[in-house]
Amino acid sequence: MDRELYDQIVKDRPYLWWWVRNKENLSLESVVQGVLANGDMDDVERVFQLVGRKQVEKIFLQQISRPRHNYRPQTVNFFRKVFAQDV
Repeated sequence: MDRELYDQIVKDRPYLWWWVRNKENLSLESVVQGVLANGDMDDVERVFQLVGRKQVEKIFLQQISRPRHNYRPQTVNFFRKVFAQDV
């Protein structure tokens, strides 16, 4: 994970990954999932700024295409609508 991403997202919001011991080793995909699944809209906007909205969309769509993922149905529905507006 990029150091800037860690400093600006993960370090100040350890509660989004409460089960992870070494948060500095989180992958970009884990950061995106943690923010989209458990963060607030300020967190979402921040990850959009740091990672890029299209990259976050790509990661999200890959994650929800798997048979098993950690998003609630309401979260999947919400972000599908958010990303559908980008067309």
